[in-house]
Amino acid sequence: MGTKQQSIVVVDDCPVSRKILMSTLASCGYEAVECSSGTQCLDVLEHEIPAMILLDIDMPDIDGFDLLSQIRKRYPVDSLPVLLVTGDGDGKSLVRGLSTGANDYLVKPIERSAFVARVYNHINLSQMRKQTDEQRARLVELLQAQRAVEALTHEAVLVQRADGSIVYCNDLLLRLAEVNEPRDAADVLKRMFEPLLYKELLDGIATSKTGVVERTLMIPMSAQNGAYDALCTVKTAPQAELRVWVFQLHTKEDTVGPASPAV
Repeated sequence: MGTKQQSIVVVDDCPVSRKILMSTLASCGYEAVECSSGTQCLDVLEHEIPAMILLDIDMPDIDGFDLLSQIRKRYPVDSLPVLLVTGDGDGKSLVRGLSTGANDYLVKPIERSAFVARVYNHINLSQMRKQTDEQRARLVELLQAQRAVEALTHEAVLVQRADGSIVYCNDLLLRLAEVNEPRDAADVLKRMFEPLLYKELLDGIATSKTGVVERTLMIPMSAQNGAYDALCTVKTAPQAELRVWVFQLHTKEDTVGPASPAV
């Protein structure tokens, strides 16, 4: 059922229990490290972050609750799953374990299919959370890079679906269009051009061999210090059935460089 994963740490002072758990994990393709005490488990955590910890509650040196508390000081409940393994099905002990930070529990004698299913599910859930965190961090990084590029290029960008609805527009486009919401930018885009010119640009996409239409025209823009005319180069290109509008801003005095007025 399982595939080869990071190691699973089995913490139990009973050799027989450890052997059963280690054998079951190995038969499912998991690598496992066995610890006979809480101290040994803490030593392992100094050198590696396992995929999961299977933790016996009743141990002589550090009981499972104290060890779990120490583990949670290092690793949050959503980053390292810990399953309590106990021969005591007492409700108070289980509630204490879960409130201390256990993700789940197993009561001895352990039923094999339930054990394998819980290990599999918790490891997969943990991996999905890690992937989500990595994707979120990557998205934040991309957004920061995008803002940096926008600040340097002075380009207002708007992306539309074929039906005209907005997929994306940057902050500069919103400021130029004097709207707060991206959904309002499409109507402003049409008002920036004469209706015939807007239709010409869209028709040009359909007939262009490259899928790109470029026009240079004077359109009214707004700035914090009042209205002014900006020379804009408009490019539209269908990519994955999207229209991309790029406004490269120039002043009337300087039709080469980016606009100097603040926008």
